[in-house]
Amino acid sequence: MLSFREERLIDVNRNYGLYFDKLYINNQLIFPGDDSGVLKEILPRTSQLKLNYKQNNLTFEFCSSNYSLDSNYLYEYKLENFDTNWIPLSTSTLVYTNLSSGKYVLRLRELGGTREPDHEISLHIQISPPFYFSSYAYAIYVLLAGALFAFAVRFKTKQAELRTSLEYERKEKLRIEELNQIKLSFFTNISHEFRTPLTLIIGQIEYLLQLNRLEPAVYNRLLRIYRNSWHMRDLISELLDFRKQEQGFLKLQVESKDLVAYTKEVYMSFYEYAMNRHINYRFEHLEDKVMAWFDPIQMKKVIFNLLSNAFKYTPEDGTIVVSVRRTLHEIQILVKDTGAGISPESLDKIFDRFYQSGKTSSQFTSGTGIGLSLAKGIVELHKGHIQVESQWGEGSLFTVSLPAGYAHFTDNEIQEVDKAAEMILSDDLPPDLLVPVEEKQPQPEGEEKGNKPTILIVEDNTDLLEMLADVFHPIYHVYTATDGVEGLSLVQQLQPDIVLGDVMMPNMSGKEMCYRIKNSVELSHIPVVLITAQTSVEYAIEGYMYGADDYITKPFHVKLLIARCNNLIKGRKILMERFSRKQEQIVTANAVTEQDKIFIERTMEIIRRNFDNPAFDMNMLASELNMGRSKLYIRLKEVTGFTPNEFTLKLKLDEAMDLLLHHPEYNITDIAYRLGFSSARYFSKCFKDLYGKSPQEIRRTNGKTDKPVVE
Repeated sequence: MLSFREERLIDVNRNYGLYFDKLYINNQLIFPGDDSGVLKEILPRTSQLKLNYKQNNLTFEFCSSNYSLDSNYLYEYKLENFDTNWIPLSTSTLVYTNLSSGKYVLRLRELGGTREPDHEISLHIQISPPFYFSSYAYAIYVLLAGALFAFAVRFKTKQAELRTSLEYERKEKLRIEELNQIKLSFFTNISHEFRTPLTLIIGQIEYLLQLNRLEPAVYNRLLRIYRNSWHMRDLISELLDFRKQEQGFLKLQVESKDLVAYTKEVYMSFYEYAMNRHINYRFEHLEDKVMAWFDPIQMKKVIFNLLSNAFKYTPEDGTIVVSVRRTLHEIQILVKDTGAGISPESLDKIFDRFYQSGKTSSQFTSGTGIGLSLAKGIVELHKGHIQVESQWGEGSLFTVSLPAGYAHFTDNEIQEVDKAAEMILSDDLPPDLLVPVEEKQPQPEGEEKGNKPTILIVEDNTDLLEMLADVFHPIYHVYTATDGVEGLSLVQQLQPDIVLGDVMMPNMSGKEMCYRIKNSVELSHIPVVLITAQTSVEYAIEGYMYGADDYITKPFHVKLLIARCNNLIKGRKILMERFSRKQEQIVTANAVTEQDKIFIERTMEIIRRNFDNPAFDMNMLASELNMGRSKLYIRLKEVTGFTPNEFTLKLKLDEAMDLLLHHPEYNITDIAYRLGFSSARYFSKCFKDLYGKSPQEIRRTNGKTDKPVVE
């Protein structure tokens, strides 16, 4: 139904002859009832057009039947909501393109001769927006935006929760790592503290085992105590090795050994224990000999830990089987038991450090929780792997798999071991190698009874000091000191044949004492042996860098300690004999080049210039020669066969011989101080060691006399 106004407008249009005649949409003429569906009636009877957003290019043609107007009769139009002003028009066509969606009113009117608006017609146009711009779409957009906002808030909340959780886990991991490091440091420090009393225990037991008056029953009990003491020592070493493994300092020294015989030797360590607990304990192997490359010291810890765990969880009348077998590419060690087994929740954590299953047999302590972790680390260093199969309540099977051959090891890890040295240096030195007390103790070569060498023992632990003094007393003149300062003072006074000192001491450490001895021209020839509880190779290297002649770790074999000290004194005696056979000219056959001769002459000139300088040392000599101390040592050793200290001492004593023979105006004390010796007594001792005669004997042989040196 048309409104009254619209019907009135159509009537006016009819009366005055102004109306819209044709409509083009997108350049297509629109007819009533066509497929476009825009017009239901002819355009003059249409007051409103409803279009979609694609029908936005419109062209209107209009007509006027008023012929009374002059030729200058014009029109003007305006599209409300699009045009701001009326637009003059002299043609009968209106064109609008790319109209936006919305509601418009197209107005058209005639201009009379006075240019005043006359008749007017209008057409309502509504262009629907696309769906994505509709109110429904905006409602959906609002809902989606709300959902996205809620999702974003939830995501941020979850992200914050996850970040908080990760931060908590990180802090918890750091806390656990810090706790583990505290445990490890505690175990390491306790291990160092245990080594000194353990050394005392083992030393005293060794001393008792050397007695021939012991009854067999007492001897056997002492032997068991001795073996268990070394077992305790191995456990302490295990803690220290675990620390080294954690820090990446654990190095392998692999060699080719029969794995069957080696494993059986470890297996036999538990045999008596298995018999006492009525455990069916077996060792199985298909081949009598299986050669494999491994580190025997480290692999022993692996097998020992596996057997210890098997015995820990296997009840009486159970079964433990140790076996060795060879596969196509691997060699395997298997330890199977019928014990309590491992719970499923513990199976993946069994090799974690400090992990201990809460379900442990009440007969045994749970241990430290590092044995299996250490075993896994050692096996992986061998480029092998260790795995476990277990059923709760039925038992466990541990399998250690090692690659065949040695191609997977570096050259530094492979060593050829001399059998005799292997026997001497083994940590499991059998008690039957111990020398009975009643037998004659080995003395340094060349030492007659009553003319024993002198040893200075510097140790702050009084018990260990007394034990070492008792051990060395039969074959040495023993002097003792309780710290480095006192020890250094006694070295300067006594001039002992050898110094045995602990590394860790109050006031002055053993390493500092050793450094001062080795940097003194008067004392540098004295051998220094350091004793320490620190087993790391790095500590041993540091000790040797300070000038130590040997480095012994606690606990030690008494016989091995005596043998090393004897060898050092023997070496010094041989060196002195070599000195005495040297001629005045020290340049050896190695000095074949002119540069070598210039180097030796320059060195001799610097030393002779500083004969009477008490502050002269090897650092000063190296500085004068413009080279490092290490380079000086290597170069002089290559050319002359002497170390810098030996070379300096030889020059001084040769100069002393010349003064004794050709300058009677100098007495022996004058010569000693002239050549930089701190005392005439020390000068006489060095001179006699080199030439076999004292300075007084040289003077008497040469027809001269001198005051005797005050001893």
